[in-house]
Amino acid sequence: MNELDEIIANCKSEQAWAQEKLFKLFAPRMLGVCRRYLVSIDDARDAMQDGFVKVFLNIHKFEGKSSFNTWITRVMMNTAIDMVKKINKVQFVRDDYYFNDENSPADEDVVESEGLNQQQLLALIDRLPNGYKLVFNMYAIDGLGHKEIGNMLGISEGTSKSQLNRARQFLKTEIKKLQEAI
Repeated sequence: MNELDEIIANCKSEQAWAQEKLFKLFAPRMLGVCRRYLVSIDDARDAMQDGFVKVFLNIHKFEGKSSFNTWITRVMMNTAIDMVKKINKVQFVRDDYYFNDENSPADEDVVESEGLNQQQLLALIDRLPNGYKLVFNMYAIDGLGHKEIGNMLGISEGTSKSQLNRARQFLKTEIKKLQEAI
């Protein structure tokens, strides 16, 4: 049994020292997950705290079928998405009729961000409208498919594809503006 397995086992037994250790071990990374979805660092911290409460209340459900990192990341992601929905009324533009598998943008359609630092890119992502930002983060960063995104957000696959395409176009335009200014 490795150290993480031991910490998890003790968290399942509601040992406070193990919960504190787990929090300290994962908090920085999980704050980053929450921050991707929430513009305000205070909101991200609140989401992370709520997420850890959910983790500790439901850790007995973790069976080890996936890595613990994957499981806790999903808990944090869902908590942050719920907070975004609560804070802002997220609106999605429906383009189901236009975006289907044949004419959706290619996944290889990468935004060239040469010359920009991580902070500048994160600032651009933060400027995305909420619907675009949710789908962009879920697809491009968390690696979810459009069907899963649609199920989680209560939208169609086509709407998910549309939001991703619009996010990419927004980012391309804004990156070009920044690069021209350099």
